[in-house]
Amino acid sequence: MSALSFSSGLAWLGVLTAVVFAIQAIQTVSISLRPSKLRRYLHTSPDGRPPWVLVTGASDGIGKALSNELAASGFNVVLHGRNRTKLLNVQSELSQAHPARSFRLLIADATQCQPEVFKDIADQLSDLHLTGLVNNVGGGGSGTLFATLDHYTAQNTTEIVNLNALFPTLLVGTLLPTLVQNSPALLMSTGSITDAGVPLVSAYSASKGYLKTLAESLAREVKMAGWDIEVLHLRVGMVTGVAGNKRKPSMFMPRAPVFAKAVLARVGCGSPVVIPYWGHALQTVPLGFMPSWLEDMLIEYSMRDINSVFSSTPAASHEAAKTK
Repeated sequence: MSALSFSSGLAWLGVLTAVVFAIQAIQTVSISLRPSKLRRYLHTSPDGRPPWVLVTGASDGIGKALSNELAASGFNVVLHGRNRTKLLNVQSELSQAHPARSFRLLIADATQCQPEVFKDIADQLSDLHLTGLVNNVGGGGSGTLFATLDHYTAQNTTEIVNLNALFPTLLVGTLLPTLVQNSPALLMSTGSITDAGVPLVSAYSASKGYLKTLAESLAREVKMAGWDIEVLHLRVGMVTGVAGNKRKPSMFMPRAPVFAKAVLARVGCGSPVVIPYWGHALQTVPLGFMPSWLEDMLIEYSMRDINSVFSSTPAASHEAAKTK
């Protein structure tokens, strides 16, 4: 191969890379510019009951912020968590901020996935006109912060999988008939950009990958069935103002209320999987153009940096390290 043809090949490769990058950028911008269709799910039942949304993991962080934004948009909100005292505080705060809205508590430990738990949830919500489910609960359970998988106990690994995969799956299966009956309805899940495969949080990363695939499957299922349900899965990066992470916000790490606004703005975007916050989307763009060895190097470097930050706080839990 001559030097000239080699140079031409590199030039065309550069052009192709630029075109692909431009297409991805246009797609990201177009999704961000579409108006939210959240109000489509703000409808009363035939017998006049107001719309409700269930938000799991609502006692702090993103879940609390989403609950606040949903209430501001006109929805009544079921606040889920396992700590009644925390949820009562959130309920009191939201009731003062949104006196025209109603709030209800749902106490359930998402690390426990026995069948009776979901029957009880269905019974507690049976009188509500539920038009939305936000599967936000997640995290790293108790125990190890960052470590290779062999350092996790069987209990901790089970909690991680239950929190991020099994509990959301069983909850959707339980409430899907209700959402179909009350359609149009919204089915949202909070994932993580760690679903690409991140070291030192392998069980968490794999669980979030499962949740993403679940959303993609559900989006196709509801379409095949002809149900008027929007499935929206959120790939999330670092957010501050959540449990254990109170660092100063930045372009790539927004506060939870800012992130919650971005989430609800993406409703009706036309894609079942989306990175709702523009800063997080910008972080992931280069990965699509890197060779695998460079991508591995970047991910490993990032995890060492994150590990050093959170490990410096002895009281920090895996909940603090999660990227949602």
